[in-house]
Amino acid sequence: MKKLILCKRLFTSETDYAQDNMAIVVDDNRISDVLPAAEVNREAFDEVIDLSDSFVMPGLFDCHTHIASNGGTDEMRDDVRYSEIPATYALRGVNRAKDDLMAGFTSIRDLGCCPEWADVCVMNAIASGAFPGPRMMVSGITLNASGGHGDNRFMPQYSGLGKDNVRAIICGPDQARQAARMNFKYGATCLKFMATYGILSYSDDPGPQELTYDEMRAAIEIAEFRGYPSCAHAEGRYGIRAAVEAGVTSIEHGIFMDEETAELMVQKGTYLVPTLVTMNRMLEKMEPGAFSEAVANKIRRAAAVHAKTIGMAYRKGVKIAFGTDVGAPYVFHGTQAEEFVYMVRDAGMAPAHALHAATRTAAESFNWGDKVGTITKGKLADIVAVQGDPLVDISVMQDVKFVMKDGVVYKDARA
Repeated sequence: MKKLILCKRLFTSETDYAQDNMAIVVDDNRISDVLPAAEVNREAFDEVIDLSDSFVMPGLFDCHTHIASNGGTDEMRDDVRYSEIPATYALRGVNRAKDDLMAGFTSIRDLGCCPEWADVCVMNAIASGAFPGPRMMVSGITLNASGGHGDNRFMPQYSGLGKDNVRAIICGPDQARQAARMNFKYGATCLKFMATYGILSYSDDPGPQELTYDEMRAAIEIAEFRGYPSCAHAEGRYGIRAAVEAGVTSIEHGIFMDEETAELMVQKGTYLVPTLVTMNRMLEKMEPGAFSEAVANKIRRAAAVHAKTIGMAYRKGVKIAFGTDVGAPYVFHGTQAEEFVYMVRDAGMAPAHALHAATRTAAESFNWGDKVGTITKGKLADIVAVQGDPLVDISVMQDVKFVMKDGVVYKDARA
């Protein structure tokens, strides 16, 4: 079936500018042509989708999501995470992934907190057509050290070394390799590990390095064997640098990165996924008692420098890929496009580059650049539209009106 999409303004993400009065030809699920609308014979198509009032661009990526949660402040507590079976997370997850799709995110990467590979179940269910949702990349059970970011705090008789339901607790390179292999065995399509502690960890500081260089390198090597990307939760500068030196594909958060490490990332081609919206939402919305005072203080410290760090990295030429940490406290699925505002207003990114971060650059970080990420002949027809011009006012990205994924229209809410 051949569809014609008429565009008021078209941002293909191949360049920094948009073109006026363009048309996209979609043949089944692929883009077969991109050309001026004046050159098209409408009668030659089975369906004409008139977006001549809209700004049209590729489907968006969110490179850092958590479908196991949806913005609650208590969802990460041990007594909550361990009181429900993995199937519950999968059933909730398909609806949360759908919310992301309706917000224009046609591709997402889920990075942990789903117990027992429930994220793999969601990915496979969507891919089979059983549920509507974005195409997914998933990390399975993430890797960290005993007592590290995300490990539970149960007493020794109930916990210890090994797997803690949502984390693979490793010690040494051999265990890192085995944990990575186990994840890929059960369907994970990327690797995630904890290079440092975190804002919501029980540690006093988010900065200390958690895994050793050798542990990181061992796990990354297994991902490289499989051709899968790797990513590191990394907030403190020493852990960030160790992960970059170990060859990680992307750094997630990067809050306390220094200039020397940013320069190393440019040299190595390492991506940075900022997740600015999460820190800002927690800072603005946290209520008394929602977090311990130690965690609240870490939120304040991190929020004070996060956007400045991302801006520094951007100006040095680090490749920025859009990601939000959606599912974290106060960041509800389908609302995460506010990230664009922080990237442009606070980190100083050019609007076009913020859009690249959520399209072309993100696709490249997934190794998916040959099939999605730009509106190009031969690529899959993932297309979204907003009313207004995000190159002038980036905030319009928070209200995506039209969503097509794989040639199928999932949303058309234009006035």
